[in-house]
Amino acid sequence: MAAGLIGLTGIILVSIGAPSSRKAPVPISEMSEPAPAASVSARGFSLASTSVDLPADDATYPDGPHADVINANCTSCHSASMALTQPALSADQWKATVTKMREVYKAPVAEKDVDAIVAYLTAMPSQKVAPATGKAQDPDPKVAPDVSGGTG
Repeated sequence: MAAGLIGLTGIILVSIGAPSSRKAPVPISEMSEPAPAASVSARGFSLASTSVDLPADDATYPDGPHADVINANCTSCHSASMALTQPALSADQWKATVTKMREVYKAPVAEKDVDAIVAYLTAMPSQKVAPATGKAQDPDPKVAPDVSGGTG
């Protein structure tokens, strides 16, 4: 047992390498600003860093019945534009969406606010264009959608 532990320790030390073979880290005070696309490679793997500039979206839901409820609940997680640009959905489809936000994504929405949010969303002018058809919602609103990109 002791020989195995000594052997394992030796293998680990050899794989890490001698202290003189490693670069000393650059002190933070000497760093000006991060490189735009820093990358790190080791043992055949590479990791690259990138930055993404997202557009500012300060939109709020337009005035109307229950606008205060939807602005207080929904904009804590996402912009108003997220809902304002959705295709027309039925009240049942909006309720399934709000239920998913609460139960799957743990949105801090009180049960008492769900009906007011659904009423507001179904009354939006963009929702009056055409009735919803087809599958606009995952079959089970309590299950997160598959975002893996796979085909099945």
